[in-house]
Amino acid sequence: MKATIIYQGGMHFLGRTDSGHNLHLDSAHSGEKTAGPTPIEMVLQAAAACSAMDVVAILQKRRKEIASFDLEVEGDRRDEHPRTFRSLKVHYRVVGPGITFDEVERAVKLSHDRYCSVINMLKPAVEVSYSVEVPPQDLEK
Repeated sequence: MKATIIYQGGMHFLGRTDSGHNLHLDSAHSGEKTAGPTPIEMVLQAAAACSAMDVVAILQKRRKEIASFDLEVEGDRRDEHPRTFRSLKVHYRVVGPGITFDEVERAVKLSHDRYCSVINMLKPAVEVSYSVEVPPQDLEK
């Protein structure tokens, strides 16, 4: 696996993945327009997407229908350089017919403990915690 980064001017870079996808990365002073997320924002997004894909795959293997799924990840960074993450808090919200809190929590735990490469790569240096929410489903819709 490899990635290519091509300078575009200012702090704007074009990233190309081995699988043929392009993405823009950028950095600017607060309030300035950018062409893409910062690299540290991408790390946060990568952790969230990696775990989300695991949770969906695990629930699908258990033949669960997902009506809606979202997660929020919040990263707390050090004030001093390098401004790495001190902690990540991930909140999972899943709704689907017959999906229980215990099933979602099991899927999340498997993602965090075994399957999510990004979270497990971060864990030795970053405290990672999570919470799970399975709101009641409105069956009358």
